[in-house]
Amino acid sequence: MNARQMTFPLPGNGPAVLTLPQPLAPEALLELEHSLTAALRNLQRETRAEALEPGQIEYASWLQRLAAMAH
Repeated sequence: MNARQMTFPLPGNGPAVLTLPQPLAPEALLELEHSLTAALRNLQRETRAEALEPGQIEYASWLQRLAAMAH
């Protein structure tokens, strides 16, 4: 099986590398897009969690649930 590597520069950090199997079906690519979006959203939430007040955290969780229900 062949693999494709995609490298994304992260200013001030090392690069992020994504390795994908080839060939990749369109359905699998769409599922990957959803998974990456959710994972990056979680990372972003984790980095901001300490700065947010409890009400803001709760509201953000509601938005996340609504977004998940839409898919």
